[in-house]
Amino acid sequence: MLSSQSTGDRMKRKTRDFMKSANIIPISIFSSTDASELQTGYSDIKQFDLDMVVLWKEDRYHLFSEEGNREVNWVFGDNQMHSMHLDRLPEFIEGSYLVGYDLESFGIPLLKDRYKNLAIQGSYDLMKSAFDAYGEYTGEGGKRFKLFDLAFWNSCEHAIGAMDIIGFSRMKMISDWAFGHRRNTIKHLKNEVLWCSQLSHRIFRRPELYLKDYRTGKKKRMIVREMDVLG
Repeated sequence: MLSSQSTGDRMKRKTRDFMKSANIIPISIFSSTDASELQTGYSDIKQFDLDMVVLWKEDRYHLFSEEGNREVNWVFGDNQMHSMHLDRLPEFIEGSYLVGYDLESFGIPLLKDRYKNLAIQGSYDLMKSAFDAYGEYTGEGGKRFKLFDLAFWNSCEHAIGAMDIIGFSRMKMISDWAFGHRRNTIKHLKNEVLWCSQLSHRIFRRPELYLKDYRTGKKKRMIVREMDVLG
C-alpha cells in the first residue's frame, strides 16, 4: 500500500488553488496502442485505444478506465485515488480547461474520437508550446521535448529520480501495461499530471520555461505561449 507521501500524491497549495480558481484540469491520457506497430503510425487516431485517463480535480487524483472503481482497489488497495469508468469522463471535464502533454495532435483527438460531444473550455499543450518556443528562440525550427525533460529542467517535483531518468518513457508505460504492471503505469501517469500542473502554474505566472539549447548544450529561459485562462 502506498502512503499519503507516495510519489505524485502531493501538490502544493498554491498550485492547487490556481487550478481550482482558473477551472484548469491537468490531465494525462494513456493509450496502450504502439504506434510503431501501425502502418499509419500516429496519423490515424482511430487506430488507438483509449485505455486510461488520470487527472487532478477537487483536490485529488481521479482515474478513468474500463475497470471503473475496481481499478484502484485492485492495483492499490486503498482510497488515495478516486476511480471511475471512462464513460464518466466527459461530464467530469465538461466546461474545464485542460492542460497536458501532446494534447493538440494526440490527446484531444483521441478523446473526441470516443466522445463525439466533448465540451471543454479549451486546452494548453505543453509539448506544442515548448516546440514553438524553441523554434522562435533559435530561428532554426521547433524541437520536440519529452515531458520528463521539461519537468527536470524546470525543477518540478519527482523529476530527479534515477529510475525515471533511466526508464521514464511512453514505451516503458506501454510495456508495463502489456505485462500487467498497472501500478507502474498509474504511478507514471500521476507524475505526468503533477508535472503538467506545476509547469502550467509557472507559465501562467510568467510565460517562459527553461529549455535546453542544443546548439550550446545549456539551459536557456525561453518565452512560451501565454495561457488564455482567468486565474
